[in-house]
Amino acid sequence: MKPASVCEAPRADAPGQARSNAEALTGRVLHALERVTWPAHPATLIESATNRGAAHDVIEALRHLPDEAFGSFSEVSALIVAAQLRARESAAQRGVSTQG
Repeated sequence: MKPASVCEAPRADAPGQARSNAEALTGRVLHALERVTWPAHPATLIESATNRGAAHDVIEALRHLPDEAFGSFSEVSALIVAAQLRARESAAQRGVSTQG
């Protein structure tokens, strides 16, 4: 099974599963960004995550962030969770699962 990225919706087999999956992703992102000095732009975040050996889904989530300075991890986390939930809702409306 391939990991979900910020542009892919996690499968929600039970209520709250999409949020749980998004929060799990942000936990992995947090680990990858432990050494970041804030504020930071997405390019800095991607470089830091890559240097720490972050998984593909973490890098993809960071690649989809807007090109602006983020003051803290909580700003990054909020955007990642929101994007994951929007993608899941969109897929559900289309009747599509984006995860195989």
